[in-house]
Amino acid sequence: MSPSIEMTLLEFFKRARRPLYYKSKLNQLRNHEVLSLGGVRQSIGQRRFAYGQAYLKKLTKGQYTFVGLWTLPSKPERQDCWIQGTFTLSKGVMRFESSVTIAHLHGFFKVCRYLGVHKRACVTQYHRASEAYRQAQRQWEQQWEDSENEYTTHLEPEDFSYTLSIRIGPRPSRSDFGCWFLAHGHSPLFDGEVMSFHHLNLDRVDFDTHDRMVTPPRSALIQKGEAL
Repeated sequence: MSPSIEMTLLEFFKRARRPLYYKSKLNQLRNHEVLSLGGVRQSIGQRRFAYGQAYLKKLTKGQYTFVGLWTLPSKPERQDCWIQGTFTLSKGVMRFESSVTIAHLHGFFKVCRYLGVHKRACVTQYHRASEAYRQAQRQWEQQWEDSENEYTTHLEPEDFSYTLSIRIGPRPSRSDFGCWFLAHGHSPLFDGEVMSFHHLNLDRVDFDTHDRMVTPPRSALIQKGEAL
C-alpha cells in the first residue's frame, strides 16, 4: 500500500489557485459546513443541467472531504469528471486517505482552474450588472425626488406614494440585470463562500442554490448522459 499523500493547506490553495486566506475559512468551518471554491450550472435542455463545482466540506473534528465535479460542455478533450476523497487536517497539514492518488488531486486542481476561467467572466458580468443597478437606483431616486417636489401640494397625501409609484414605476431590483449571483446576494460562482445546508428553509430558492453549489455528482453525470 502506498503511503498517504500529505500537503500543507497553503500548498493546497496555491495549487487550486485560490487565495491563501481560505486557509482560515477552512479552519473555521463547523461540522457539515462547506467552503466553496466555485460552482457554475448551465442548462443543457429538457430540464437538465451541466455543472462545474469544487468544494471542501467538514465532516467532523479534523476530518474533511473534497469534491471536484465537471460536466460542462467545453473543449472536446476535456472529459467529464468526478473526483472525491477525504483527508484529515492537523496543524495546517492535510493527510489524504490512502485511496487518494496524485492523479486525483491533479484532477481536482484542474477543475479549480476551469472554474477560475468561468469566474473571471462571471466577475465581469457581475460588476457590469452591479454598476447598471446602482445607476438605475440613482435615476429612480432622482425621479422620485423630482416628482415629490412637484407634488408637494398634493391634496390626498394618503395616495401620494401610490401616485408616484404609478408615475415612475417600481424601484429597480437586483434581479433586473441578468446576473443570478447579484440577484441572490452571492459572490461570483460562490467562490470563497461558506454555507451550511442544515438550516436551509425548504423553499425553491434554497434548493436552487444548493443545486448550483453542491449538486450530487452522480445525479449530474446521469443528467449529462441522458442529454446526449
